[in-house]
Amino acid sequence: YLELGRIWQIILVVGMLIWLFIVFRGIKSGLKRESDKGGLIHLLFYSAIAVPFFYIFAFFIKPDTNFTMADFWRWWIIHLWVEGIFEVFAVVVIGFLLVQLRLVTKKSTVRALYFQFTILLGSGVIGIGHHYYYNGSAEIWIALGAVFSALEVIPLTLLILEAYEQYKMMRDGGVNFPYKSTFWFLIATAIWNLVGAGVL
Repeated sequence: YLELGRIWQIILVVGMLIWLFIVFRGIKSGLKRESDKGGLIHLLFYSAIAVPFFYIFAFFIKPDTNFTMADFWRWWIIHLWVEGIFEVFAVVVIGFLLVQLRLVTKKSTVRALYFQFTILLGSGVIGIGHHYYYNGSAEIWIALGAVFSALEVIPLTLLILEAYEQYKMMRDGGVNFPYKSTFWFLIATAIWNLVGAGVL
């Protein structure tokens, strides 16, 4: 995403803004109904805004930019956009869908999101240390950075486990759950998130 030509970066941002408009149209009535500005639908909208917004820092890198500054903005995009914003967006979107499937409550989803925000703040400061392998920093930064960065997957994993327990109770109670394919897709997404962003 950073090595695209400038015209392709512009097209990417335009595409993300169109996507944001589509998301807004879909949740506009829910935003009006939800009085709590920190509620689930508002958090979904905020995280959707953050996706195109945090990519804009890629435009600070130009062919004549000093290497130090270019690398600074590169890590900003890689760590905060990919590893931070997308992780929050994954939790809010999957949580939102699980609420719609009636497998988790809004309260537990919002709790997981605030947990994700807390970890994101910690991993944003300390977790970036796992990128310091290239500049000769002390090894402790790599260890601390890896641990804090790997913690980012915990809220989504806990949310999925809660949803799976609810699904099992419904199944064992003889309730017909009509959205099995959707649910297993969300489970698979969370598992690959855990493996890719956490374990690996």
